[in-house]
Order: sequence, then C-alpha cells, then structure tokens
Amino acid sequence: MRRLLRRSPLAILGCLALVVARAEETPAPIVDALTKSATWTSPEFLALWSRPPSGQTRVCLRYKGNPQIFGVQPEAIQGWFDNGKLTSITITFLDSGAWFGYVPDAEARTVAQTKGPTFITLYKQVSMAVAQGLEQLAGNKGKEVTIGLGLLKHPARVFHQGDLASRLTLDQDQLVKVSIFPNEEIAAQLLSPERRALKRDQAAKAFVGEVHALPDGDRLIETVPVIPQGDRAYCGVSTLAMVMRYLGVGLDTEDYAAAAGIHFGSTVRSKIKETYDAAGETAELHLPKTTKFDFMKAKQSLDAGLPVIVFRRWSQERDYLHTTFARNFAANPALELPKPDLNDQKLWPTKDGFAHASVVNGYNEKRREVIFSESWGENVRNRRMRVEELEGTSYLAYYPHF
Repeated sequence: MRRLLRRSPLAILGCLALVVARAEETPAPIVDALTKSATWTSPEFLALWSRPPSGQTRVCLRYKGNPQIFGVQPEAIQGWFDNGKLTSITITFLDSGAWFGYVPDAEARTVAQTKGPTFITLYKQVSMAVAQGLEQLAGNKGKEVTIGLGLLKHPARVFHQGDLASRLTLDQDQLVKVSIFPNEEIAAQLLSPERRALKRDQAAKAFVGEVHALPDGDRLIETVPVIPQGDRAYCGVSTLAMVMRYLGVGLDTEDYAAAAGIHFGSTVRSKIKETYDAAGETAELHLPKTTKFDFMKAKQSLDAGLPVIVFRRWSQERDYLHTTFARNFAANPALELPKPDLNDQKLWPTKDGFAHASVVNGYNEKRREVIFSESWGENVRNRRMRVEELEGTSYLAYYPHF
C-alpha cells in the first residue's frame, strides 16, 4: 500500500504546499512550481525532468525525485511541454490501476474482494488530504465545474493559487489527481486554447500541416506524445490519451481509465468503446471504427494529420522482431521488412494472443509499411510493421476525421 503520512488535519493545513520529504529526494523547485509561474521557466526547474525539454511539440516528461505533497507521496508527476515550453503539470496522487498493477480477468473478483477495501480506505485518506491541502493553498474551497462529454463528463474543482490554477479530479474509489495550469480558464476547459480558437475547417487544415513527407517515402506525424502506461492494463486508454493530447484534449490516461470503469486493475466489464466515442465527441471530431485495420482508411486519416489507433493481437516473439528491426533500421535506413510468406504468417499472434493497442502515426506506401508507436516510452516511438501483418493481427481500428 502506498504510504500516507500520518498527520492531523491541522498539521496538513499548516504545511500549505510544502513538499515534506528528505532534501536529497525532493528538488526544491517543485514547491514553488505549485504557485509561481516564473518557476516553470527557470533552468533549475526545467533540468529536473526525465530529459531536457526539446523543440519537439507535445512531449510528456516525468519529474525526477520522489516528493511528498500535502503529506502524500504521488504515484507520478508529469509535465506537458509544447515546443520546449511547460504548459501544464499533472500530479497523480492515487490511481487504481497503478496501485493494483495488472490484474488478469480470472483474478479480478478475488482481488476486488481481498484488496479492494484497503484501497477504498486509502482513497478516502488521500482525497481528503489533497483537497484540504489545495483549499489551504488557495484560501478557499475552489469552484465546482463540470467538464467532458458522455462517459467523460465529470465534476471537478478549480482553484487559484499564486498566479497559477489547479484542477482537482476525484473519482470515487478510483483516482485522485491535480493538474496545474497557467490560469483558471484553461483549468476549467478540456480543449486547449489553440483548438478552441480554430473553427472545424481551420483545425482540419492545421493538422494537415503536422504531416511530414520525407525523401524516403515516409509520411509521418512526429508530434504525437508518448505516454507510458506503466504496469497497468491501460494500453487502450493510454493510446487514446496520446492521440487526444495531440488533438488538444487536456485529459490524462487515468481519466480515460476511470471513465471506462477499469477498477482495481482489471478491464473486466470496462467500457472502452464507449469511452472512445466520448473522446471523439469531446475532441469535436468523428471517430469511426472498423473490425480490422484498413490501410486505405488509415492513409486518409494520416494524410489529414490524424493518427490511427489499432487494437491487435500481440506476442513477445513478434515484439522482439519489431524491436530488433527498429534498432537495425536506425543504423541502416536502407533495410526493409520482407514481404511475409506463409511461414512468416504462421508466426503471427492469433486470437489466443494478448490484446494490445498501438498508435499508427505514419506509413510508407512503397515499402508497404506502417509506422507505429507504443504507450511504453520514447524508445518505442516510430517502429515499423508490414501492412499485411497489421491487417492480419488487428481486430479493431479507429480513424479520426473532422
């Protein structure tokens, strides 16, 4: 169980936003980053992310160190960068999927009965500590707002602290999360200011500009953020978060998991498809699907600057092949994946394989390859697979369009 510091309410209120942890574990700038926008641009603070912010747009970076905020040790702190500029910070204090880890379907009921009550108790403690800490920091109880559409519609509280704003998300027995933004207007909205400023036809033209036509025949969208899912049954919602962040929707993987009902680490009876529908509505675009990957439909979406999400059958052997080819291709871009013969097709995962979701963010028609990225980290960005293999192993695909 994640350890919650034992503090009285008065002690929690008295600490304000101070990070209570050993100095060697807690870089000091995180304290000021909760209330002072100037901290977000300081070299000292920017050096404390998993890698230096680059010019690449829409990058998700993890904060270094192991701080405790409001007396609670967060499970993750992520920074969202656009062209090297920090635009928001997400502090996930408690997430059901991270706490339980991956729970197989056959064990879901037992885990819920044996470990569920402990997590519910922890949720009450953490949610109270975080809410009280924010109230003290802002000097009030915040403003109630309702954000999202369909399954994504949920209440939140927006606070103003210093010259920054925060949005507190509490999902009963599931999620405790605080997002920090430059101002209250952004905190109370899901679509980014850039998206809200564009009409539908203007947005469509803007995303076309995200497609890069490279000399080798690749057509690639390079600005989709990779959001690591960790040891959680979250590939379906992590890939959705990657694409939606790219489209300007300010929700995190954990928000989609909560909406889908992935409780206690299990996807049993979760509503993934309905969550995708709600995400499309929130992003103000259409999100049609097919029961397997269709290369022609994918090309249309990708040429419009809109990544495709594919659910497919996965195996460790094929993943090793894709990893090896990606490494060799980086050293020698002239390498090509061979056209699959019958022997190769026999090695593809079948219905008995693991279910997995990937983001297709490019293709090379001449080479008959799709370029895809995984929700595991930057090291699995822009892998390659033959079109035939993805068509043969997929069972669901989503193609965004305006």
